[in-house]
Amino acid sequence: MTPRHDEISSDNDREASLEAEVARLRLALDEAVRRAASSTSSALIDHERELAEARATSALHQARADDLEQAFADLKARHATLATSEARYRLAVESATDYAIFTIDLAGRITGWNTGAQNLLGWSDEEVVGHPANVIFTPEDDRHAIPEEEMRVAVSEGRADDNRWHLRKDGARFWANGLMMPMRDDEGALAGFLKILRDRTDARRASEHRELLINELNHRVKNTLATVQAFVTQTLRTAASLSEAREAIIARLIALAKAHDVLTAECWEGADLAQIVADALRVHAGDGQRCTWQGNPVRVTPRVALALSMMLHELATNAIKYGALSNATGSVAVSWALSSTDGPGPDADLRLGLRWEERGGPTVTPPLRKGFGSRLIERGLANELSGEVRMHYESAGVVCTLEMPLGSG
Repeated sequence: MTPRHDEISSDNDREASLEAEVARLRLALDEAVRRAASSTSSALIDHERELAEARATSALHQARADDLEQAFADLKARHATLATSEARYRLAVESATDYAIFTIDLAGRITGWNTGAQNLLGWSDEEVVGHPANVIFTPEDDRHAIPEEEMRVAVSEGRADDNRWHLRKDGARFWANGLMMPMRDDEGALAGFLKILRDRTDARRASEHRELLINELNHRVKNTLATVQAFVTQTLRTAASLSEAREAIIARLIALAKAHDVLTAECWEGADLAQIVADALRVHAGDGQRCTWQGNPVRVTPRVALALSMMLHELATNAIKYGALSNATGSVAVSWALSSTDGPGPDADLRLGLRWEERGGPTVTPPLRKGFGSRLIERGLANELSGEVRMHYESAGVVCTLEMPLGSG
């Protein structure tokens, strides 16, 4: 059966309509695919951007964490170094037991105190930390503001050296060599002071003793030279010949040297009278069989010892020339004793009485003219000893007596 024309036309329209719908659907599908593809790409890009930003942030945080960890490690290392350094410093400070080392704040209060400070000054750290450092200065230095002056000099000159007397806890004084230095913080600001002290009392007293000895030596040399000048001048003036003068001068120099030997052995602090007498007589009487001596144990000053030595020398010289020692049978006896004019006790005025007595020599007659030796004994040495000397020319032998205060010289 042949289709009808209207049916064919209807089918064509439906086919065209279907094709148009298919085309529309394809366009819609393509648009949907495009849109879907476009939407997916944008979201993916946004996601990737967010992910990259997150990764960058994470890396930054990790870098910061690494920096913090390194800084913490450096800080720990510095802390360990500082702790080691502080331990070494404390060990060094505490081991310096011969040095007083302590710190002071800007107000002059003690803030640190080592073992050496306790050993030297007597206070423990509990007793002095927080207290003014003036406690170690003498009252006179404190009145003159010496502690404050030390701090001023330390700041202006970088250090303050001093040598002065200081006080211990028990009030005893000691001579110290001191050094004060300013302490500054990391910014250079003044934070306090470091003080170091060393006991130099022994050295100070040795120096004073040396100075005293030098002054004493100068005095003794001048006195000795004056004595030598006097007896040389008088000997040359009165001697009958140069030979006689030479012998007299040499003998007197030997007597003076013997006295110096005794004093040197005693460090020039004095001499034993018996030793002075014994040495003077042995020089002239050999083994001492013809000379005897006895008396109380007596110590005399160096000046008295020298004067007595010269006096005994002159008496012995005269005895050898004209008296008991000029023959083979004469003898000399020397005796001495102490007496008190104010009675017993520590305040008594002690006096020394010495007697030279010759026996067995030629008959003695008073000299018509007194020689240098006699004048030296009766005038010069009597004045030197602040005493009184009497010469008695008895026929049996010369007797010489000396009375003098024991404390003279």
